[in-house]
Amino acid sequence: MIDREDGITKLNIIRADQKNFTYTAISAEVEKALELEGLYKFAKGFLPTLLLSKNAIRYYADIAGQYAASRLRRLDKPQQWLHGLCFIYYRYQQIMDNLITSFMYHTRAITVDAKAYAKKAAGEYHSGLVVDLPKLAKFLKWFPSRKSGLDHDELNQAAYKILPEGQFPALAQFLQGSTFDTKASMREFYFKSSRSFALYLRPILLAVPFVFYKEDNDIMALIDLMKMHYGSGKGPSTFKLPQDIEDTLSKTQLPYLKKDSDDAQVDPHLFEFFVYHKMYRRLDKGLLCCNESVSYCDIDHDLISDALVDDVEKIANEFGYPKIPIYCDERLDAALMTLDSTWNRTTKRISDGENLAFNIKEMKTGEQQDWSLGYDSLDKLDDAFFRTLSQVEIPSIMMYIGDHIGMWRSFTHMKTRYNKKKTPIVLAINACILSDAFGIGIEKMAEMSDLNYNLMRSTHEDFMRIETLCAANDMVGNLIHSLPIFKLWNIMDDKMLADADGQKLATSESTIQSRYSKKYLGKSPGLSIYTLIANFVAANAKNIGLNEYEGHALYDVIQGNKTNINIDMVTGDNHSLNKLNFVILDSIDVDYVPSIKDIKDAANNLYSVKTTDNYTGIIRSQGVIDKNLIKSKKSGILRVLLSLLLQENTQSTIVRKLNSYARYTGLKKALIEYNSIFKSTHVLNLIDNMALRKAIRTARNRTEAYQQLQGLIRKIYRGIFKGKKIENNQISAHAVRLVANSIIAYNAIILNTVYERMLAAGTSQEIVDEFARISPIAWSHIAFTGKYNFRKSDGDINVDAMVNELEKHLKRYFWKVD
Repeated sequence: MIDREDGITKLNIIRADQKNFTYTAISAEVEKALELEGLYKFAKGFLPTLLLSKNAIRYYADIAGQYAASRLRRLDKPQQWLHGLCFIYYRYQQIMDNLITSFMYHTRAITVDAKAYAKKAAGEYHSGLVVDLPKLAKFLKWFPSRKSGLDHDELNQAAYKILPEGQFPALAQFLQGSTFDTKASMREFYFKSSRSFALYLRPILLAVPFVFYKEDNDIMALIDLMKMHYGSGKGPSTFKLPQDIEDTLSKTQLPYLKKDSDDAQVDPHLFEFFVYHKMYRRLDKGLLCCNESVSYCDIDHDLISDALVDDVEKIANEFGYPKIPIYCDERLDAALMTLDSTWNRTTKRISDGENLAFNIKEMKTGEQQDWSLGYDSLDKLDDAFFRTLSQVEIPSIMMYIGDHIGMWRSFTHMKTRYNKKKTPIVLAINACILSDAFGIGIEKMAEMSDLNYNLMRSTHEDFMRIETLCAANDMVGNLIHSLPIFKLWNIMDDKMLADADGQKLATSESTIQSRYSKKYLGKSPGLSIYTLIANFVAANAKNIGLNEYEGHALYDVIQGNKTNINIDMVTGDNHSLNKLNFVILDSIDVDYVPSIKDIKDAANNLYSVKTTDNYTGIIRSQGVIDKNLIKSKKSGILRVLLSLLLQENTQSTIVRKLNSYARYTGLKKALIEYNSIFKSTHVLNLIDNMALRKAIRTARNRTEAYQQLQGLIRKIYRGIFKGKKIENNQISAHAVRLVANSIIAYNAIILNTVYERMLAAGTSQEIVDEFARISPIAWSHIAFTGKYNFRKSDGDINVDAMVNELEKHLKRYFWKVD
């Protein structure tokens, strides 16, 4: 893999991410899969014999994935083999993911186009009838009174002049009561699209080892038949469907698999897409799998073994979540008790007129009462305080924060042993962070600064990784958390309320994660940075594709938070909602309090402990929680919660599968039923508690402010994600977060110094509360552009002078002192 061949190594070819869904990209990915298949099977059997942990295998794979081939060639042979096998093990599974994603993409696209084709044909058919029916009437009037003595040809000529010959069959069907045959029209489209099947779908079918979750299923017989025929190099013209398989097909479906319904044999092209569409539906439901992939493996591979559930108490206590073992017992009873008391409190306060924000609308006699919620909000505080400060260049701020907390030590060399350069040159690290954050690349940064390209390139290769940037972000987050002012920013008195939301940003290079979104990015592809914000700090972030659902990643970003900021509550918009998030977040002691766009609509789907006839007011229950259903699936629920905790796969993958797959229907129903307890309680709390609604809105506003800063950093030089690999874009995203967090930390230090002076001076609580509304997310006093002189940006900022300037301005604003 690492030997030179015509100037490029196989390693560089194999580790390049699939760019898009074109024929060229898919063919290249298939070629990689076929080339690695034998080595993957060997690695899968051999690596467990080394007794390496999963993290160790991942570590060696990451080195091979990021090191230049020339550096790998300098290792001795056994080390080369170890790194190579670990890399192949993970890379092959990623390739399988990419191929199945491509299969789903093209199958869905062909199906959508076929429906559009049929819809257009149906429109033309019906519009033709409107035009042709008067011609039929004219023909019927003409025929009895036609001129006598016409021979056969003359009769035809006269008749077809009134009503063309091709319109007779359609009118005859219409008169017989037959409607437009949509399936036949789609069949026509599939026949025309047969070239697409061969180019985009057939190579994937042959390269991916599909399996069904249980034995003896008809879909595997169809897949094996297709693989045996096309895998031996035969073409569609020689394809014959065996009678035993034809007998298993639906009698209503069979005519549509033939070019003409009375043909003896099925058409090979129509049958081929029939199989692909069948595979698509089963892949989507999680019934058809590929156990050599990450995202499409059988869900049983993502969940811990049933035997491990017996150790639930030991595992839960090790992780510090003692609630999990009693989740379907005492915890369930407590949740139901809370739901019942919330119903009683909410309905009583409405009927007693104590909920002043609950407005009942007067309706005409006989009509059902309508209601709405009032919102009390603070006026927006003028955010001009930081404009009075002297401008500081962004490299100096990064250097100041980095030196203040020793952030640079988090940038460790990729290879911890056998390297001479264990610590980075700080100036070069600063330049690399900013070049990735701005999205301009190190080449452009070298042109704009006083550092040379070679220094930045070697520094970037050795030290700029996802884990080093995340560690640096954690250090900055911990700095802000340690400041006394941090608690002053708490929205809830006794709990830390965070918010998670995604921001769509453009990419220039295509990767399989980059998708199109006309609504957000117009004609550009892009991705979403899903960020967790806690008291203005970006505590964690994750890149997701625009086709991925944000709510599936919420558990991920909370569990991946490594700062000292303990998240007690989390909110988000409607995109954060799914059928499981209330339950899975409660299991790790996080209250999920989403901002629900239409509370009134959500109130129409509330559940209760008591029967529905107990609620006769304006807010009513739609059903009773089935406690026995939840208890009957206790083992399965514990298995899911422990699997999420132990991270057998990424939490977003497990949550996505549980939300959308048809497997474990009973378990899924029990989880949704449990989820309804917390969701109903939350909606009732939103109706009853204006303070909660205000707190959620405040948290959402802070996220919006952060996203404005994040967007500004990207747009300074019209920077976009330029990574040719998904990992490069992840590095860039965490670099943006680090720059944003450093700006917030710089502002927080200034505000904290003012705050401590206010406390020392005995300033009134009223003024302190007003002061607390000043956001540290501000950038008017920061110079982002210009020629970067990193050698002079030593981080020597006179913070005391900044504090004095700000304090003087604040006194004029709050104390009205000249």
